[in-house]
Amino acid sequence: MGGPLSLKLALDYWPGATHEPGAGRYVREFARALLELEDRPETTLIEWGRGARVAGALDGGSLPSSARYRRVALPRSWLPRASRFGWGIERWANSPDLVHAVALPAAFPKPRRARLSLAVSAPPSAPTTLQHADLLVCFSEHARRELEQTGSSPERILQVPVGCEHFVSARSERGPLPRVLALGRVDESRSPLALLAACERLHDAGAQVELTFLGRIGDAYDELRARATRSRISSRVRFDSRPDDAKVRGALASHDVLVQLARDDWTPVTPLEALACGLELVVSRLPAYVEALGEHPTWVAPAPEPPELADALARALACSRDHDRRSSAAALAARFTWQRNAALTLAGWRSILGLR
Repeated sequence: MGGPLSLKLALDYWPGATHEPGAGRYVREFARALLELEDRPETTLIEWGRGARVAGALDGGSLPSSARYRRVALPRSWLPRASRFGWGIERWANSPDLVHAVALPAAFPKPRRARLSLAVSAPPSAPTTLQHADLLVCFSEHARRELEQTGSSPERILQVPVGCEHFVSARSERGPLPRVLALGRVDESRSPLALLAACERLHDAGAQVELTFLGRIGDAYDELRARATRSRISSRVRFDSRPDDAKVRGALASHDVLVQLARDDWTPVTPLEALACGLELVVSRLPAYVEALGEHPTWVAPAPEPPELADALARALACSRDHDRRSSAAALAARFTWQRNAALTLAGWRSILGLR
């Protein structure tokens, strides 16, 4: 990148929603990779919110000499008001040159002196939520196009590949039954009821599977639990609504197929993580997923009916122990690293700040 980097960075470090779409996981893994780069900025990690549970920066990991960690025990909803009165992120980071954060449902507060970089991993609630950003960092060509169509100038947009290697570990011993994993918040938009019904159809056809829902409680959780309790496969359906890194890593190492259903998504991070861990994929045919995953997954509609989903699961399960496919998947996932994500983002910051 050329020459010592003179850049003071404030990174809005928000790890509180482990393995949920957007903020927590992205900022945490990005921070780890950024602080490992040889050419890294002087960085202040700011964890904002009463719900913060980190006993130290980066889950207790030691920080390099170029970084420090500050915790602000105020509700995250207070951030816009605190910024107006001079107590926002800039105050805690000692006058940074640049603030990097995840886009919020409301407009992220405009820094008084620093430039603002926002990571955009999902469709914004309105274009005005991004209005203060000097740079919009996105993770797919689809997201880039969508941002341009909503009025963001191409010069403000930086597309980088997302990383996917954090949860890779040795594969666990396979159990007597194949195992299907749904990862993420249990929301209606992820079609969890259709997934349960699809697994029941497999059972009726003589193909038994175990089904795990690992993700926080969402708007479909109560109905799903009620139906699962009455289901003919109730003994083989598991729920865990308190995911953490260890649980996610263990689940990805011990399951055979990840089912990732969504109506819209601007980042392929979750299916890529499963691919890196050797799982077969049944995923919604969304532009951001197709870009990254090619023809490796078994594709379904964004909101599939149970018969379509059951057929896709049967095909994926049949391929789940194919060593050649697993090697091919690992090679594809190897192109998506957090170090590459951090290095390209850093290059984008240098450009908007006029650094060479």
